[in-house]
Amino acid sequence: MDARVGERYRALKHDYLGIGLSCLSDAEVLRSIEEAIEARSRLVISFLNPDYALRAHRSAELKHNMNTFDIMLADGWGVVLGGRFLGLPVPDRQGNDDIGPAIFETCERRGYSQFLFGSAPGVADKAASTLTADYPSLPISGTLHGYWDVERGHPGRYNDADHDMMVQRINEANPDVLWVCVPTPLQQDWVARNAVRVNAPVIITGGSYIDHLSESVYWFPSWMLKLRLGWLYRLYREPRRLWRRYSIELAQYWLIVAGQRLRRRP
Repeated sequence: MDARVGERYRALKHDYLGIGLSCLSDAEVLRSIEEAIEARSRLVISFLNPDYALRAHRSAELKHNMNTFDIMLADGWGVVLGGRFLGLPVPDRQGNDDIGPAIFETCERRGYSQFLFGSAPGVADKAASTLTADYPSLPISGTLHGYWDVERGHPGRYNDADHDMMVQRINEANPDVLWVCVPTPLQQDWVARNAVRVNAPVIITGGSYIDHLSESVYWFPSWMLKLRLGWLYRLYREPRRLWRRYSIELAQYWLIVAGQRLRRRP
């Protein structure tokens, strides 16, 4: 599978804290997916939030993997505002929960099939049920949980046998769009390692998105999104896991952003 479509969109990215950030409209992102599927050309779409940016600042391997992806969208107001603070034309918040429904609507209309990979056993199946309830004509070609590292006794990494099994299962389903929803940096490593091996022309990383889909296509309350308080909803849902991310680590992230702004001043 060639990379013509992906290379064209990768060339449009802007530097943000050493990471290529895409400043595309939702319509342009949807058009890129249609182009890649129709041309059977590889396109990798991923997302950048303050947590990922901070991790990439500390890990050269993670930053390298993220910079091999073709489209990197701003996931969270921390990146939207940070990018604008540094003079980048970031259009809006475009996380999985924001742009996902539009992607599914487009794929349902065009008959593009989806494969859901990630989360605990059974969760991807629930997410598939949610999608088919909301988008009855959306083809779901398959699901696969992402807990093989835990089940096989090596949490935090997949071994060669895991990768081979996953790629085989996905290629047997032959999807148009593959959603890779496992934790960072595992998902970035998985895509960087296996993108050339899978038949799906479009690969989209999703983090915890399959968990969200297992409950509802529109996971965040709409009024909280309008007030830009999606982060507060996540903190309410998972306080023990996320309190540090939205306090200490968020402050560290803004120090890095401020440092880049100061270095850019004449």
